[in-house]
Amino acid sequence: MKSKLGKRTTKAELILELQASQLIENEYRLLLDESSDPIFAFYPDGRYRYVNQAFANGVGYESNNIIGKKIWDVFSRDEADKRFTVVKWVFDNGLTRTIEVRVPRPDGDRFYVTTVKPILDIGGAVVSVICISKDITDRKKGEKALQEGKDLLAEIIELSPISMAIVSMDGTIEHINRRAIETFGYSPDDIPNMERWWVQAYPDESYRAEVFAHWMRLVGKAIAEKSEIERSEYRVTCKDGTVKTTIIFGIPVSDKVFVMFDDITERKRAEEERLQLEQQFLQAQKLESLGIMAGGIAHDFNNLLQSILGNMELAARTLPQNADSHTYITRALNSGQAAVHLTSLMLAYVGKGSLAKNDLDLNELVRVNADMLKTTVGSAVSLDLSLTEESPKTVADEAQIQQVIMNLLTNAAESIEEQPGFVRLTTGIQNCDQDCLAASLLDKKPEPGRYVFLEVSDTGCGMSAETMKRLFDPFFTTKFTGRGLGMSAVMGIMKSHNGALFVRSAPGKGTTFRVCFPASETAPPPTVPSERIPPVEKNSMVTENHLSGVVLLVDDEKSVLRTCKKMIELCGFTVITARDGVEAVSQFREHAREIDIVLLDLTMPNMDGISAMNEIYRIRPDVKLLLSSGFNKDELSGRITGQAPSGFIRKPFSLTVLETELRRVMLTE
Repeated sequence: MKSKLGKRTTKAELILELQASQLIENEYRLLLDESSDPIFAFYPDGRYRYVNQAFANGVGYESNNIIGKKIWDVFSRDEADKRFTVVKWVFDNGLTRTIEVRVPRPDGDRFYVTTVKPILDIGGAVVSVICISKDITDRKKGEKALQEGKDLLAEIIELSPISMAIVSMDGTIEHINRRAIETFGYSPDDIPNMERWWVQAYPDESYRAEVFAHWMRLVGKAIAEKSEIERSEYRVTCKDGTVKTTIIFGIPVSDKVFVMFDDITERKRAEEERLQLEQQFLQAQKLESLGIMAGGIAHDFNNLLQSILGNMELAARTLPQNADSHTYITRALNSGQAAVHLTSLMLAYVGKGSLAKNDLDLNELVRVNADMLKTTVGSAVSLDLSLTEESPKTVADEAQIQQVIMNLLTNAAESIEEQPGFVRLTTGIQNCDQDCLAASLLDKKPEPGRYVFLEVSDTGCGMSAETMKRLFDPFFTTKFTGRGLGMSAVMGIMKSHNGALFVRSAPGKGTTFRVCFPASETAPPPTVPSERIPPVEKNSMVTENHLSGVVLLVDDEKSVLRTCKKMIELCGFTVITARDGVEAVSQFREHAREIDIVLLDLTMPNMDGISAMNEIYRIRPDVKLLLSSGFNKDELSGRITGQAPSGFIRKPFSLTVLETELRRVMLTE
């Protein structure tokens, strides 16, 4: 018999070799059995040839009960098929494979990395396959926890309300979150690295250099001190060209920098708007105080004018027209009408001027008054009328719009210090959106839509920013002879017409005013024209067909009461007087059946005109009642909640206006 070395071996030597071989096999088996790693071997048909105790423990069997069983007896069909596919491949190819497998356990799945190796006979044929597994469950749990942490961090970054970017130390932008893309518009393809970001976000080279130097100082400091990158405010240009105010800060972590962007554009805008609103509120308080004062003065002045003009008119009617005294009184009446105009300016400023709105063509208004307008600017100033070919119609008070034009032209002409000068008046139609109307100097912005405009531009001295701020303040003027009410009246008139007002000016570059009115498609029914005191002619105060009846006249001003009583009596009425609302109600209750008309002042002590009117209507709902005030009729609309009056007459009124209104009321069923 020969040994493996080819030498002839004695029987004793053969026994020794077999014993040594058995000893080695036993030692290896002991090592395999005691290994904490599962080790098992297969026959080609899928039967277990060997399993160690670690494998048996892993699948919940005794090792002796597994040997000889097929893999399908130990695992589910799907799991067994998947594992044996690898075993069969090793049998067929004679090569080693490594796979990762999961072993279901009641106390939790276990994970293994298994090396599948072929066992060859002397001839090189695969006779068995041995599998050596390494338990990687703890490592898998760690990897899972790490991945879950990464996923959570990625989700936090992606869903963060703050724009974020992860930048490597070499300048590569590894990630930008959804918020950053929404905020600035740049995709990862737009800004793959910081170099591209600087060029895109800061297109102005000087500002880019300033921001870059400042940011790099902050990053260097944060890395050296292992701290956060300080918050700094920068202006970032977005992909669409808009500029956003942004607080940028960050955290250096290992070889990366987490950069965060807090878009404070809206916050800054809101803060600026808040400051602007505060300034507007303070300005409004100041103007409201001035308005209350102006309105009060106008109201009291109208009462005085009622007495003055009424008495002068009564006096003029008793004198021959060729008498010198009649001429003097007529001149005084004309001066009184100028005073009425002055109070109208004050009331226009506070938004209580009398309005008679009708369909108005701006072109026609300018053409009709062209000669007067040229006289307004003076002979040394050229006036150019540039009127649109369209028909720029609006609903407005013709007299007040004419006042606006006159005031703007006067202001333009007076600004031309070096004669000769040039003023252009332009009309047109334009569509105004919300952004356009937001630039209006009026506090209340009208709705977007179609507007007609009138523009006055000059080649005058222009205005400084300080002058522009005070331009519409009442009694403010830069002219020695000015009253300072012209431009404030323009603002008041534009408010009452729900328009818009724009001004462009600079020192030495002239001024352009543009006033815009809502365009009118169809003309509304004509309204009652504003009352104006007509020229006084002897015996023209009333018609020969005199009126008759009883009038209850109520006014808290003694002089007005006395004058108006005489005027009503000249119209043919008997007059009962009262000094306030309480006395008026008392007088009416006493003479309810006799009184035909009540002429009631609006503003009185103890009980005002509205309250007195309501009480009188409760006593007798069918009585004819006229309200009278120095303010306009529009202010009554929000105050009258019950039965409306029969009419309204504005102070100061003439005898002719009074007689006309009394006759209208008397004849109304």
